[in-house]
Amino acid sequence: MDTKPGKSSFGILRSIKRLIFEDGDTGYSLPEKNIPAPPVTKAPDPVTVITPTPVAPKAEPAGDLQAEDLKEMKLKVLDLLEKLNEDGLDFFEVWNAAAEMGTIDAVSIKAAYTSLKYVDKSLSKDKLLSSGRNYAVRIQEVIDQDVVQKENQKQGIQSGLVREKQSLQKEVTDLNAKISELQKQLEEKEQAYKNLDGKYDKQLKDIEQKIHTGKTAVKEVVGDIEKAISIIEQNIN
Repeated sequence: MDTKPGKSSFGILRSIKRLIFEDGDTGYSLPEKNIPAPPVTKAPDPVTVITPTPVAPKAEPAGDLQAEDLKEMKLKVLDLLEKLNEDGLDFFEVWNAAAEMGTIDAVSIKAAYTSLKYVDKSLSKDKLLSSGRNYAVRIQEVIDQDVVQKENQKQGIQSGLVREKQSLQKEVTDLNAKISELQKQLEEKEQAYKNLDGKYDKQLKDIEQKIHTGKTAVKEVVGDIEKAISIIEQNIN
């Protein structure tokens, strides 16, 4: 969803963005929106500013979301919030002015509000609350719409994943069927190979027997002939 910016904020939330990083560097170099200084004719009541206690490093979120990823996403949300910034001084300017003091707490927010009220007399507690709640609602609406888009995208990817799985599963099933058929044919051929010797064994034995019998018969006949020849040689003149 496109958002129409109310005014050019020039990085009005740079201080808040800086608080996201422990090293204080967000990479943003755009100048902050110039906020007029309080009139010198009437100085605000003295405000005691307490030096903020160093903030302990935030624990990394559980799950796959890493701390650096969360920081980057918060910067994107703040960038989107800047586009929603309305004209005039309201929650945004007080929030960021408090961040300029190093931390956002009751002391810094009260100090920021007191100072900025001298710039814009219309600034009030009700205005801060209503504008702050309005920004929270509007950014939530934008994020909700983006979440719907992401969910639709997720469903599309999941549907594609299901279709691809089904297609691959069918291919796997078909290949397994072919493998089973080929395995069956292989076993049949292996068995046929094992039985091949027995198939021709009788024929080979019959031939060998005939050869042996033939040789034996010829040998005996030749022996009879030689015996007759010997008789002829000895008895016929």
